[in-house]
Amino acid sequence: MKKALVVGSGFTGCMFAMMLREKGWQVTVVEKAPITGGGVRTFFHGGHPFTYGPRHFIGPDSSQPAFDFLSQYVPMRHLDKINLSYQDCDDAFYNYPVHADDIEKMSDAAQIKKELAELPEETVAANFEEFWLGRVGRTIYERYNKHYNMKAWQLDDNRQMDFGFEATVKRKPLETGSRYEFHTGHINAYPTAPDGYNRFFDIALDGCEVRTSTEIERYDLDKCALHLKGGEVLTGDLMISTTSPDLLFDHCWGELKYVGREVFKIVLPIEHVLPKDTYFLYYPNASEQQTRVTEFKKFTQHKSPNSLITLEVPSMKNKLYPTMIKAEVDKAQRYIDALPEKVRSVGRMGIYRYVDIDDIILQGLEFRKEL
Repeated sequence: MKKALVVGSGFTGCMFAMMLREKGWQVTVVEKAPITGGGVRTFFHGGHPFTYGPRHFIGPDSSQPAFDFLSQYVPMRHLDKINLSYQDCDDAFYNYPVHADDIEKMSDAAQIKKELAELPEETVAANFEEFWLGRVGRTIYERYNKHYNMKAWQLDDNRQMDFGFEATVKRKPLETGSRYEFHTGHINAYPTAPDGYNRFFDIALDGCEVRTSTEIERYDLDKCALHLKGGEVLTGDLMISTTSPDLLFDHCWGELKYVGREVFKIVLPIEHVLPKDTYFLYYPNASEQQTRVTEFKKFTQHKSPNSLITLEVPSMKNKLYPTMIKAEVDKAQRYIDALPEKVRSVGRMGIYRYVDIDDIILQGLEFRKEL
């Protein structure tokens, strides 16, 4: 029987371990944390279910195969979801993303309408700032995008984010009609079970050898081996890594840059905190540290006279999000290109791209076809 080593038991590690096991492989999963599921695992605080960062399933209609696959194991509930953005210059909450109906309420409505009318149909953009200036004009960019993005990615200048932008940018018509996020053309859903996706992790890893609370001291990629803390060595015919590719090479070409989050839990003595159907509050102002507030009851449908909210503050204390800076992406690709044939780097950290649950499932389904 062929043996596979899977590094990490987050959503990606579970998905790929499941695909290998279904094809008859002997799978060993190595996880540094004491639990499986990574950042998508549901925890409970005072009986309130939550995750460290909202983990709803969201994707375009083309992600339907991923949604159908997940729904076999975790029943899902479709969401009609509104987001609001607090604008401190007006002391007001407006729809997020920007909605045409809100413009008249803004203190600089005349300037915004002038800029929108003067936008060219197409422009060339090489970075985040140029992209949004070309789509919505300077005033909306500064209200909604400028400081939020700088906070979220810990940037000094949004022009530093220079990867993944189209050469030609078309002006963006403002949202009209329904204020529900991605009301058409997208799938937006969350598990119905109180423990979220946790059942999927258990099913995915059933039949695998799972080593939690296990640290890897060294990777021997050519021999497809993991040297564990304490001296044990695990070997396999294939290694699936969900960790950052620079770790596999001991940072020989430099450490890749990531941004993290600190998530603060707060239980308030009120049954509902946010307005009806409002799940998120975004804070794009330079004067505030937080980027987002979430009321988890909206996702989980938990019943309680109290409600749990989480407040997210960008941080460099952990590594969660790869930065879309071309020099960093190129560095990551150098590591990935150097991997031997028996080692695959997958998932958000493994490919150094900001992918979500739908993308990870689709990656896993394609991988199953290759086995």
